Amino acid sequence: MKNVLTIFKKEWDRVTKDRRLILTVMLLPGMMIFLIYTFIGTAINNQTSGEVYSIAIINQQLDFKDLYEGVETDYSLNVIITDDDGIDYYETKIDNAEWDLLIIFDENIATYDGTGDKPIVVVYANPNESKSSYISSVFFRYLSTYQQVLSYDIFGDTTSFMITQEGPALDVNNEMGKVMATLLPMLIIMFLFSGAMSIGPESIAGEKERGTISTLLVTPVKRSEIAIGKVLSLGVLALISASSSFIGIILSLPTLFNASGQIDASIYSVSDYLMILVLLFSTVFVIVGIISIISAYAKSLKEATSMILPIYIATVLISISSMFGDGAPAFLPMYLIPVYNSVQTLNAIFTFDANKFIYLLITVISNLVYVSILIYVLNRMFKNEKIMFNK
Repeated sequence: MKNVLTIFKKEWDRVTKDRRLILTVMLLPGMMIFLIYTFIGTAINNQTSGEVYSIAIINQQLDFKDLYEGVETDYSLNVIITDDDGIDYYETKIDNAEWDLLIIFDENIATYDGTGDKPIVVVYANPNESKSSYISSVFFRYLSTYQQVLSYDIFGDTTSFMITQEGPALDVNNEMGKVMATLLPMLIIMFLFSGAMSIGPESIAGEKERGTISTLLVTPVKRSEIAIGKVLSLGVLALISASSSFIGIILSLPTLFNASGQIDASIYSVSDYLMILVLLFSTVFVIVGIISIISAYAKSLKEATSMILPIYIATVLISISSMFGDGAPAFLPMYLIPVYNSVQTLNAIFTFDANKFIYLLITVISNLVYVSILIYVLNRMFKNEKIMFNK
């Protein structure tokens, strides 16, 4: 155990005593994720916030006016009431992206009695301009409501039966959980792998390339202890890197989704976060074990990186599975599949699945078995002189 801790300290010091590695491995991932997602969320929210939309309405109807004036929005409306003489003028301005919307009410719309030709409401907008397209979609909804109200006033109650919808109240936390489960499992696994990939190859393939691995292997330290020490240290470092990214995501989500506080990390309990931590801890060692074996087999750092890349792509594709389906699968053998089991267990935790503890238990136990196998393989590779001294 003492030798394992010595190897652990050696790898730990290699990273923590290098200020550049501390920045790139531990701090930069979370900072970059937070800044990027916050910037994207702010940019999206600012697209309509404080915007002024110019609208011309011909033959304005008072009931319709009450509809759009009675809605609170984060944008302003510049509404001009005009007559038929302004049609060509405003259509030209809209075509030239100088105006946003023109609505033309049939002058007989208020007196229509249900006979003869139905009155027409024309909505003129420029689909090539984002402002015009957005505000036209908003006013289409207002017009749809106005159409229903007006139809009822003209024809009365023409329905043969009424429809009412009943059921439990919407669980906001559950809805937020679905959003988290769609996005976070994929990102977390990606960050775990990228964190391990940024430091793993250098620890073994880099030492092989520089020739320092031979010095380590001829020491009295058992090669199994070297394998365990390296996997343990790289796993902890990769977990710190992924945790930094995870915190960055959590902090940026409210801005990204414009939730105004609705997306709150407090919807999850302390036990949920402990489950996530245990899951990540077991998963990162599987990833580090795979990367370590590839790095031990490779002749150089460059070769190790190129060999790891396809595994990384496959991991990303597996992690995307959280975006599909309705929650975590209930078929327990699925949680024996490495990486996939971690993705789906995260899915279960984020969506408050009742069986999340069972999924976690199976996933962690299977991951520990895989880690043991990977360490055994790595140990055998360290004992193979042909592999370890092949350049």
